[in-house]
Amino acid sequence: MKIIWTIVTLLLLGALIVLFQPPANNAHDALSAIDEPTTPTLSPEPITPTPPQPVTPPSATTPIPPITTPPVVPPKPTPVESSQQPSPEPKPPTASAIAAGSTFEPELPTIPSAELLPSKFVKLADGSISADDAWTIRGEGTVEAPYEVSWEFLASAQEDYMPRLGEKKLPARIAFLSGKRVRISGYLAFPLVAPTSSECLLMLNQWDGCCIGIPPTPYDAIEVKLATEIKGWKRHTINFGTIEGTFKVEPYLVENWLVGLYLFEGAKLDTEL
Repeated sequence: MKIIWTIVTLLLLGALIVLFQPPANNAHDALSAIDEPTTPTLSPEPITPTPPQPVTPPSATTPIPPITTPPVVPPKPTPVESSQQPSPEPKPPTASAIAAGSTFEPELPTIPSAELLPSKFVKLADGSISADDAWTIRGEGTVEAPYEVSWEFLASAQEDYMPRLGEKKLPARIAFLSGKRVRISGYLAFPLVAPTSSECLLMLNQWDGCCIGIPPTPYDAIEVKLATEIKGWKRHTINFGTIEGTFKVEPYLVENWLVGLYLFEGAKLDTEL
């Protein structure tokens, strides 16, 4: 009996399962396929490569325009004021001019703190003087025709006269100028604070008396005492001019250190300040 009831119970359970089973998935998939739009599949079109276009060279009859380059215009030179153009330096004498001249021995002054070395003096045909066959001194040493020398001539004294090294020999060609009327051009340095001055410094190189340019040495600078006071110079600028006066060779030593060597007295200044 228990077996019969067990079979009945199983049959009831199977019927209930069949009744409550959800609809088949195939029907649901079919309806979904009907609702969704169908997207056609496009096959890719073949890409045909474009052949390169041939480059046609220019024919011989086709004129080619010339390549023109704009002309290069050189910059115009900046004019230099005549007041800042140095006078031409005396050139060294030639061997033929020295041979045609006459040798002479001038009277030389005594230079303190210096022993004079002999120099060779030759009077040339044009009136100038050859010193040691290497330097030219133009003029006559007078007010009407002052001597003219180069800065290199004055600086050559350092080859023999260096007191700090115990060398106190001065060439006679340098001492020859002492007491003569001399004219030379160069750069000027004036006092920085005084409104007027009767003194200045004449130099070979540019120097404003403070911080611009090259400070001078005793061999390439001349202390100048002017005959009359001047005013109106431009401070902290480069001034240029020509000094003419009585030239003195007076070594100024401080414990054998050379502080000054050249001096102008009663000088006049030719420049526009």
